[in-house]
Amino acid sequence: MSLFERCAILLSPKAVLHTEHDLGYIPMDPQTLDIHVNTQYAFVYDCSRDRIIYLKGEDQVVYPASITKLLTILVALEVLSPNDTVLPGEELSLVDEDSSLADIRIGQALTVDQLIEGMLLPSGNDAAYALAAAAGHRISGGELSGKAAVKVFMQSMNEYARAHGLKGSHFTVPDGLAGEGHYTTLEDMVLVAKAAINNHIIRRYAALPQDSVTYADGYTTTWINTNAMLHPDSPYYRASVIGLKTGSLDHNCCVVIGAKIRGTHYLIGIFGAEDNDTRFADAAAIVDLLTNRREVAK
Repeated sequence: MSLFERCAILLSPKAVLHTEHDLGYIPMDPQTLDIHVNTQYAFVYDCSRDRIIYLKGEDQVVYPASITKLLTILVALEVLSPNDTVLPGEELSLVDEDSSLADIRIGQALTVDQLIEGMLLPSGNDAAYALAAAAGHRISGGELSGKAAVKVFMQSMNEYARAHGLKGSHFTVPDGLAGEGHYTTLEDMVLVAKAAINNHIIRRYAALPQDSVTYADGYTTTWINTNAMLHPDSPYYRASVIGLKTGSLDHNCCVVIGAKIRGTHYLIGIFGAEDNDTRFADAAAIVDLLTNRREVAK
């Protein structure tokens, strides 16, 4: 572990903001949106103009919970092919017993593609650890235990984050179920969401309300997407929403969604919500505001 990483864990994290000279800097649109959200932190990013058009709480660190899985997938795909077969091992012992799961067991044969789907729909922490270990084995090129391979992967994930312009983040686990040493900023989350929505594998699975999956060994399961905004029977359903990922910690719920509204793509992030309903209600309110604004403008 580098000196930077040790200090990030030992010290109380503070938000590190981007300047216009930084890699990954995204300009802030001077036009402000008249948005009211109940959560502490939020962003709206206009993909077509490459502009952040709303920020709330950007001067604070946020805890990304399972939004972390988007970055885990992006890093893993740097070294793994979607069709690679993975045999989960002892790394599954690292999964917290209260985790959201994709029903993955030691020795079951799955493809990388299936592990990604298991991370995006049911938000499987077991799938996240299996994918991280597989990538860690590939990165190290040697014989490591599953737990050691996860450590290798996390080091690579932090290096990847810094190399891609994430200036105020530090990650300790692949699933996001962690304490204060695992944190990010709204600006960094915009960068992660941008990369994720542009990845065709993430984009495909993140938009599915549910799916039936058969593992390589013949085991079949059905995964339900944790994103209520994709389910027509939910009060938070919005037809314009095309993904992206939810996250939940105690009294710290979050969601990042992609939405296509009258031909314009947006990324919307809600962090620090007291409960699941609040995060979805705030995200839905922003989608409605953008929809109505576009209608008036037309």
